[in-house]
Parts: sequence; structure tokens; C-alpha cells
Amino acid sequence: MINDNLRRHLVEKLREAGCEAVAPVVSPFWERRTSEKYGFASTWSERHAAYVSGLGTFGLSDGLITPRGMAMRCGSVIARIKIPPTERPYKDHHEYCLFYKKQICGKCIARCPAGAITKKGHDKVKCQDHLHQKMNEYVKTNFGFEGYGCGLCQTKVPCESKIPTPSDLKQEAP
Repeated sequence: MINDNLRRHLVEKLREAGCEAVAPVVSPFWERRTSEKYGFASTWSERHAAYVSGLGTFGLSDGLITPRGMAMRCGSVIARIKIPPTERPYKDHHEYCLFYKKQICGKCIARCPAGAITKKGHDKVKCQDHLHQKMNEYVKTNFGFEGYGCGLCQTKVPCESKIPTPSDLKQEAP
């Protein structure tokens, strides 16, 4: 996976420069787990690392909404380097989501082919079932390789490429 290779490359370069560094997701300590409270979980979350680093907040679909939107991938490398902190421009972990902030939008609900997003949030089990059962076979049949992907809840929505505003919803109206 290209994101994993990028993490490894960055760790290698930092170590060559004399810095201690680790990419948690590709370390031997990372693992997926099932939590009674959260369902699918892991020992490290790229999205949560980005959130605490001041890069964005969470949307209804659990994606991270950044100033560049939520249609993106993120990765993290932890290094023992002294740098000034990034200021967090938000107070709440859902601040950039119009549904959570103003009870409007919810466009990602209709975009989800698995019905895994509702006004109550993101059903990780339904989402994973769709990815692994339907999308895996679709990718193999139509593109000839093993893999899966979806991300429809992150496209054609007001938060796709920016922090949305209520006027973004008005602009969509016919």
C-alpha cells in the first residue's frame, strides 16, 4: 500500500537524520481489535492523530473533515522532534460537520450504498461488511486485482473538498 510505504520511507529518513521515529500503523504493536463500546477499533487511529494535531474534526460518516475536505487519506509518523504545536482552530470534535453543528445536511447518508450511515452515525459493521463482501468482489471482477474501496460518503458532499458552510447546501438546490 502506497500510504504504508510512504510512512516507512519517512521513518527511515528521520532515523537517518538521527531522530527517533515510528509509524504506529506499520509497527508490530499495531492491531485491530473489537471493542464492546466502539465495535471495530485498533491500537492507533490515523484520523484521531490528525484530530489532536489540529488538522480537522469528525463528520457523521466518521471521516475527518479538514480545510481541504474529507475526501482524503491520512497517515502518521511519530518522531522525537521539537516543533511548535499547530493551533487547533476548533473546540468540538464535530465542529466542521453541518449535521452535528447545525442539524442540517446529512448528504453522506444518501451516498452510502450499504445504508451504514444514519442520523445516529456510522455503523462500522455494516460498512465493513459492504467493503469486504461486495466491494472486494467488484474490484476483483472489474479491475483484476485483490482490494476494496468505497468512500462514496466522502464524495459529492459539501465537505468533500473543504469545511462546509450552510450556503454550500443552498448552492446545491435546483
